[in-house]
Amino acid sequence: MKLVVTIFERTAEAAIAAIRGLRREHDMVELRVDAFGGAVDLAAVRAATAKPVIVTNRGGAPVDFGAAYDAGIDFVDVEFGHDPGPRPDRVVLSHHDYEGMPDVEGLLRDMPDCAYKKIAVTPRTFADNARLLELAGRGAQRAPGGVTVIGMGERGLYARIAAPFFGSELQFVALDAEHVAAPAQLTLADALTIYGSAPRAGKLFAVVGDPAGHSRSPMIHNPIFRERGVAAAYTIASFATFGEIAEPFAKRERFAPAGMSITAPFKEDAFEFAKRHADIARNARDAGAVNTLAWIDGRIVADNTDVDGFEQLIDGTKAAIVGAGGTARAARVALMRKGIPFAVYNRTPREGTLPLDELRNFDGDLIIDTLPVEIPMPDVRVIRAAYKQTANDLLRAQAVRQSAIFLEACR
Repeated sequence: MKLVVTIFERTAEAAIAAIRGLRREHDMVELRVDAFGGAVDLAAVRAATAKPVIVTNRGGAPVDFGAAYDAGIDFVDVEFGHDPGPRPDRVVLSHHDYEGMPDVEGLLRDMPDCAYKKIAVTPRTFADNARLLELAGRGAQRAPGGVTVIGMGERGLYARIAAPFFGSELQFVALDAEHVAAPAQLTLADALTIYGSAPRAGKLFAVVGDPAGHSRSPMIHNPIFRERGVAAAYTIASFATFGEIAEPFAKRERFAPAGMSITAPFKEDAFEFAKRHADIARNARDAGAVNTLAWIDGRIVADNTDVDGFEQLIDGTKAAIVGAGGTARAARVALMRKGIPFAVYNRTPREGTLPLDELRNFDGDLIIDTLPVEIPMPDVRVIRAAYKQTANDLLRAQAVRQSAIFLEACR
């Protein structure tokens, strides 16, 4: 696998400066000239880095082959169907479908020989993602530089992250979060954390939610697999229903996860699934919610490591829980085990909860906020359980035992 940093700047000058300023480890650079209209000094681009350079004009006229090659540019990106020019051995031949999932197998067969073949499509379902991962493995020998598959958008993250572990050659990443060139594109920093130097996978794991694209879990679990020398990978399964991933998981389908981290809004759905299919551990049974499922020794184990995480983090004399979903249930269990009294505040009235606007009168010393959006809080210690753009305390705390469960599933 090669990490390709996409440079997507508003001006040619800014693009060249960004290339020149690249410091983190990477393998190639892709310059998106369509970001600033196409006109650029290609010799200056070439002089800005010693790494191989791909020049791309996505959606515009093909790049001038002669000018690019004369300037020493290594590769030109050409959309499939256009003339690949005089040097197919210096072409990245691409197909993009921003709306759906075409016949990717047929596309790969029809693409003429070139340096790299890239298929970027928009999966909607687990089956779509599995087809892309299958293509990544089978297509590895169909171009001198291998085959690259990319799942675009939130629903395509499953394949986008996992594909390099199964043979996809190029992973196009953003310089940073402010320079993302396509929906759900990884940043260079995150990609380095996920893949390390030699990605390989036997079993696949995933965080499951809707949405889940913001999750930092891949940046936690993939390094653990590498540190332990385990051939496993961790990706994101962001699907509209829990059944979309639960059914292939239960059937142990190819490219289905061997273990799952369950996040909102599926923790109660996962508990119902576990009642039919799994051995349910005490934490999950007490909480009535599941955040971890894994195949271990031929059976499915269901657990709730949020309870463990809360038990590590909470202290105080009186607590408030904000929200009444699966994560809140785990917080209840942890507080009860520690003997800390609490009240529950919720936006929607439920039996045993207080209206959210009464939180302003809370007189305790700990608030556990499980809502997906931040709300004003009294001036006391707050544990925010929603997994935002950064890996929060609860995510890291619960991952300690969750990673142990996943490692057991890899035996």
